[in-house]
Amino acid sequence: MSQRKGRQYTQTTLEVDSQATTAEKNDGAKASRATGLTEDGPISLGTLRTELRAEFNSYRDTMRSFLKAEMEGLTKEIRDEISSLRETTKADIKTVHDELMGKVESLFSMQKEAAVTQSDMEQSLSDTSDRLTALENSYQTLAADQKKLKEKCIDLENRSRRQNIRILNVPEGAENNMPTIFIAKFLSKVLGEENFDGPILVDRAHRSLAPKPRSGERPRPMIARLHYYSDKEKIMSLSRTKGKLFFEGAQVHIFPDMSPEVGRQRAAFNQVKTKLRDAGVKYRMLFPAKLEITVDDSRMTFIDPCAVERFINRNKSSSSEEH
Repeated sequence: MSQRKGRQYTQTTLEVDSQATTAEKNDGAKASRATGLTEDGPISLGTLRTELRAEFNSYRDTMRSFLKAEMEGLTKEIRDEISSLRETTKADIKTVHDELMGKVESLFSMQKEAAVTQSDMEQSLSDTSDRLTALENSYQTLAADQKKLKEKCIDLENRSRRQNIRILNVPEGAENNMPTIFIAKFLSKVLGEENFDGPILVDRAHRSLAPKPRSGERPRPMIARLHYYSDKEKIMSLSRTKGKLFFEGAQVHIFPDMSPEVGRQRAAFNQVKTKLRDAGVKYRMLFPAKLEITVDDSRMTFIDPCAVERFINRNKSSSSEEH
């Protein structure tokens, strides 16, 4: 029913259009040809639909073929570009790979050389360490031997001086170029001839080897070697007994002659000996450099001046507490 009405409506419309004026037909000729209408008569909607569908299918096929051709062309271009880019990338990667491999091989070579050098250095260090250990052991042995030899040399030097005496503050020139005869007379005069059984036999005597002092300066010590050790012991005993000794108005001092090393060791006790004298404590020096102190009939021996200093301070504290 509806289809029938549609056809009638279409036919009526076409009939009305056919009765239009000639001018309108001429103006709409192009539109009629575009829509499938002709001057011969009206066209049905079915026919128009069929023609339009055929035109559409033709246009679609044409566009499809065109787009397909364009797509194939673009696909080929893209594939060619990708292939070219791939080849270029492969070449670049190969170049970079070759450069990196060369550098890596160079680094491996350098690392191998460094490893060999390190191994050599470790071996050298190990050998040096072993040699150093051996040298340290040898040094300790040599140091111990050197210490023993030094002590023995000092002992031998002092033994060679055990018959020597050192006389201080004798005026320069008093010996009148005959020091040996002068010392024999000097000792008899200062210590008393009555204390000796006969003349004192002096092997040799001389001034110390220091430069001759100018006028007003302290005279050089005189060193004398006695023929008999017993005479030397008697002279030292008389010197301690008499206390102060004078020659031609000047106070002189007689000491045993020691080596310079022992002299330095004994000189380290000078300060504490002054304190002992001020405190009225009896003391004496023992060979080579020992200080013997007598307190309340008890004797103590020290080899370190600091120990003597502590002893003096301790006694002072005890005396202060008692008072």
